Amino acid sequence: MTAPLYRFAVISDVHIDLEDGGKKTYFTYAEDNFLHSLKTINNLGCRFIISAGDQITNASGGTAEWRRYRELIAQSGYDGLILEALGNHETRCAKYGCTLSHSLGEFLAYAGLEHKPVNLPSGKTYYEYLDPTCGDSFIFMALENGADANLLDNFSAEQMDWVERLVEKRTKESRRIFLIQHAPIYAYGAGDRTDSPAYAGSIRMQDECGKPFPGNRRFKALIESRKNIIWLSGHTHVDFADNVNFANEACRMLHVPALAGTTRIIADKSGGFTLDRTFRPHCAQGYHVEVYDDKTIFQGYDFYSGDPIEKILFTIPRNST
Repeated sequence: MTAPLYRFAVISDVHIDLEDGGKKTYFTYAEDNFLHSLKTINNLGCRFIISAGDQITNASGGTAEWRRYRELIAQSGYDGLILEALGNHETRCAKYGCTLSHSLGEFLAYAGLEHKPVNLPSGKTYYEYLDPTCGDSFIFMALENGADANLLDNFSAEQMDWVERLVEKRTKESRRIFLIQHAPIYAYGAGDRTDSPAYAGSIRMQDECGKPFPGNRRFKALIESRKNIIWLSGHTHVDFADNVNFANEACRMLHVPALAGTTRIIADKSGGFTLDRTFRPHCAQGYHVEVYDDKTIFQGYDFYSGDPIEKILFTIPRNST
């Protein structure tokens, strides 16, 4: 096989967690996992890192956690580009006295988007990165309307107008498109079970009374209409061992487990499924990605141990439409 055009890494749900007020830190292994992962990714020779959202946990305010996130990157020795998506936890502190606009402003500031080589609409938390060698498009969408991803119309009309125009333009230019959007769609595919979903927090097409969410519906229609889009999602933390990481039917989607700790799908008392949130130490899962002219190969990785997960290997042929 010829050498890849370039390599990058995909992570999600870093969840730096500095809960205070005597509360127990929920993501106990987050900092250790993040440090080990950055060192592994550095050794793999990746050009950049994509983070699919939830860099922080934000149970009692995000500022200290964002600062710790930046400190850990510096401490790791990794000095490459990290491109972050806005997850639901970045906006979570709106529940604890901060406004939503304050939370969005923190993301812009601490992700440093204004200082990165990205196409950033003024004041927005969604943006595009174009790979400088091949011109591949990486589109980062944002859960811009709040923390409760399953109860909201997550995407404004303005965001959907922007992404639809951008996808149309990049498709006409025959570019590869990677779309990074944190939360998967409920009962839809990768990261969940379509027959009996284990994760209730994914985005919905309508509210509890049946009223449609137009932005969410436009998002679903977009990813289903373009086979040149590879959608990368996080949010559920489901472990590679449950083998629910790839969908290639209605759309092309890869689910990224979590850096802070993965979960397993288990049966619940009602006969359905739920998630076992007993996080395992020394487990930080993501993808090492190699891009070739005619395909992209996603190799599952435990970035803590530095080992590939052999059975998690997805080869996606290039598609221009």
